[in-house]
Amino acid sequence: MLTGSRKLLLVGLFSVAIIVLVNLAWWLFYNKSAELLDHQLERRLSAVASITASSVSTQAVENLSAGGLQTYSEVFSRLEEVRRADSLAEVFILDERYRYLVTTAQHGDSVYLLGELYSEMLDSLLFSLYQGALVTQPHRTGQVVLRSAFAPLIDADGLTVAVLGVEASVDYYDVLSDLRSNLYYSTGLSALVGLVFGLLFVLYQRRVNIAERRLFASETQSFLGRMVAVVSHELKNPLMIIRGSAERIHRRQSSDEATYILEEVDRLNDIVSGYLSFARSGRSLVESEQPQTLDLTGLIASTREHLCQRYPDQRISWLGPDLPAPVTIVGYPRSLRQVLLNLLINGVEACLAAGKLIAVGVNVDAANAEVVLTVIDEGAGLDRSQLKGAFTPFFTTKTSGSGLGLYVSRKLVEEMGGSMDLSSRPGHGTQVKIRLKWDDRS
Repeated sequence: MLTGSRKLLLVGLFSVAIIVLVNLAWWLFYNKSAELLDHQLERRLSAVASITASSVSTQAVENLSAGGLQTYSEVFSRLEEVRRADSLAEVFILDERYRYLVTTAQHGDSVYLLGELYSEMLDSLLFSLYQGALVTQPHRTGQVVLRSAFAPLIDADGLTVAVLGVEASVDYYDVLSDLRSNLYYSTGLSALVGLVFGLLFVLYQRRVNIAERRLFASETQSFLGRMVAVVSHELKNPLMIIRGSAERIHRRQSSDEATYILEEVDRLNDIVSGYLSFARSGRSLVESEQPQTLDLTGLIASTREHLCQRYPDQRISWLGPDLPAPVTIVGYPRSLRQVLLNLLINGVEACLAAGKLIAVGVNVDAANAEVVLTVIDEGAGLDRSQLKGAFTPFFTTKTSGSGLGLYVSRKLVEEMGGSMDLSSRPGHGTQVKIRLKWDDRS
């Protein structure tokens, strides 16, 4: 099943691909159209120049060079007929000095002005280096784009005596220019539309992801309620038996171990009762506990002692100062102790799973009406995907974990009016910061 980020990535790539392909198709169409029009015009000009050149005799060229008016009128009529029939701008004949022998231009100069631009092409024809028609590239003259073709006029000896030229106004260049401008506009517009669509989809997908998380949390809470109902029912009776036995031992011997058993049984019973109430009615986990003045130093000391008793065969190194300076706050001692103990146990088990020496600790920073408890360990750490799901119910990296420890711990902290942040890197341990409002009433 695709995650939300993967859905966004796939949709984003699909949208970009569609926009790129559509615009690429339009630009390819534009380029192909321009090439096709250029090719067709080149063929037409080449054919017109060759056919017209074949209709002008060598004798007519000689008479034109000699200034024969009768010949000039006949050739001019023929060239003007070709110009009109093929919608050309000009048809003309040039001698070896690029001078006009005849031209259909109404106000033509005596010398072909573009002779220098096309001198190489004209010379190749005049010196019989090439005997076919040659077509120039488009050139702009003012607001008009022109394209010319030249064909040699060859005498009986195979020598070129003059060059016939035809010149056409390339009207479709304006159309192509407009089309290109429209393509630039459509490309920018499609990119903008794609960006807006992407932003809207991101917003929509975020709402969907939030709704999915809420639905998952609701389903999780429902499953949690069923599980807690069964587990709490199975735990209550053994707890009462253990408590009764501990009371009898305490009355007979007044031992510290019996007192400790009684305290822990009561704590477990309160926890089970709180979970059961929360699962059945959705009420607060700390609802059954009243806030009271507590000494954080003493709370951390007792939690540390409990941790050592839980792992009697392990050597636990305490990171940071041995015990923080005394800090007295008003809070929920049972819930806070449960959170600290759960985090420390996670740290110990992370060190054991990584095959490292057990090193955990709790640092306290009280300032600006806020207490920050930092629980650290030097275990294997968590990668990015594990960090993302760390507070998700039933998510666990342990083979025997329930996946509820961090979820319940953060909920307890939030219900105490605080916040919990988790940071970790693989191979560099884990750090959990608990921020609580500091109400100093010592």
